[in-house]
Amino acid sequence: MKKFKWEILIFVLFILSRIPGMGHDNFTTDTWKWKSRSYDFGTGVFEMKFEKTLQKYHPGVTLMWIGTMGVKFYNLYYDLVYKTPPPDNNISVVFGLDFTQKLLLTIVISLALVSIYEALKNIFNYKVALLSVLFISLEPFYVSLTRVFHLEGLLSTFMLASTLWLYLYYLKNSNRYLLYSGIFAGLSILTKTTALYLLPFSFIFLLIVKLKENIHRTESGKFKFSHFLRIYLLPLSIWFFTLITTIFILWPALWVDLVGVFEAIYRGITVIGIEREHIQYYFGRLVENPGISFYPVVFLYKSSVWLLLGIIGCLWVLKKLNKQERNFIIYLIFYSVFYIVAISIPGKKLDRYIVPSIASLSIIPVFFYKVIWGTLDKFKKEKINPIKILFLLSYATLLIVTLVTMHPDYLSYYNPLFGGLRKGINVLEPKWLIGRGEIINYFSDIQNEGKFNKSTDSSIEEIIGTGEISSVLTVGFPEKYYTQIWPFFREIGAWAVIQDMTPQAKHAQYFVYPVWDDDSEKEVRFDIKYVTSISVRGIPIYSVYKRI
Repeated sequence: MKKFKWEILIFVLFILSRIPGMGHDNFTTDTWKWKSRSYDFGTGVFEMKFEKTLQKYHPGVTLMWIGTMGVKFYNLYYDLVYKTPPPDNNISVVFGLDFTQKLLLTIVISLALVSIYEALKNIFNYKVALLSVLFISLEPFYVSLTRVFHLEGLLSTFMLASTLWLYLYYLKNSNRYLLYSGIFAGLSILTKTTALYLLPFSFIFLLIVKLKENIHRTESGKFKFSHFLRIYLLPLSIWFFTLITTIFILWPALWVDLVGVFEAIYRGITVIGIEREHIQYYFGRLVENPGISFYPVVFLYKSSVWLLLGIIGCLWVLKKLNKQERNFIIYLIFYSVFYIVAISIPGKKLDRYIVPSIASLSIIPVFFYKVIWGTLDKFKKEKINPIKILFLLSYATLLIVTLVTMHPDYLSYYNPLFGGLRKGINVLEPKWLIGRGEIINYFSDIQNEGKFNKSTDSSIEEIIGTGEISSVLTVGFPEKYYTQIWPFFREIGAWAVIQDMTPQAKHAQYFVYPVWDDDSEKEVRFDIKYVTSISVRGIPIYSVYKRI
């Protein structure tokens, strides 16, 4: 236990940091898709219909394994406690299953973070490794995407682990580090096809390393092609074979339909990934492709203050760092910047795609703060340095204020250096719902004040048919927000409906529009009037209209 005390601490603290509100914090537009795919994936595995494990071109295999096991564990729990399978259309089951699946997802990410710690500890020391994992774990955008049942949290952690173990191979020249890197690279590609970036990056990195090694090892200093091939192809083969083996073992669809899998992935990359665009608001304008400026803007708005200042500071004190630290920083920058270049090529661009770069860049500030920490020793020689204590308290306060005030709505984070939430929503449209708590609190008060009945029915068609819908609070949302808010309305005995579905929307007493996309003037079916705005941290986010 003493030998692995820091590993255990990282594992436990990361899980504990995600548990508050878990299973009752958010649902995204894609949550239901991945939950459904997990059911089908599990059917394919346990009924040996392996072709069903090909559900999406992403391919999302790691997430579906987690989702499948979450279903199995939750069903077992329900059977042991209640002596019956979980009932359909029960809202407590929806939240209970979400908690179980997210808990398993958090455990997997936590294990990957422990691996990142191990790699960094071997590259530098345990202090640098601990601070790095801390900075990664507390970066707001990373926090938000490790709290949702989705791909990006897994992807960014797996990719970073693979990259760090590959760098450790460069330092130590041990093949076991290639195995670790290859396993995490395989897990990354199984999670999402954007991780294919690791192939050219790793090939080129090993190429540069071995070219340099080949020249140094020859007595004349001249390039020898035969020697180079031998020292390059062996580690490359080990890394690539481990990657392929990991993918093949964990994706049963490959066992029965190898060609079909590759066709689906190819179509996903070329047709959907590169050619298809994604309409969104960017600097207040509706665009299909926001262009090459998109990800730099996302980085500025979605990264934390301490990350930006740490990177700038690190570049400022770069000469004070030793050669190993400088080489490592350059390695991380190349990995992150070229990943951003790679994801900028397709027409489809979303803010969350940048998280692998943010996770890796989160390590760089460690070296700046390390220099600052050493510099503070010059001011006081006593054992207890008040300046150091003040520095720690200031930094801890910034972390706590930033993270605690947003809990659990971390998707609403925008860097305060660039206007924060107030300006950020008009620059980068929130792709997933924010302010869930504020919405529910507002309509809970409306429900109580208006003396609405609480509906426990399993379907809205039932109460429409009986006419009871008129006495139940019903609120219309744009379709993409409806998918994320309806479980919370069901929990309070109210109903959320899709605004565009007239048979249900005609029973809604209220309609909600985001302020950056308020097209209420297009509503011609019903007479509605503006009532108020729902604010998040004092900033209006949603406009509420009441049906006359």
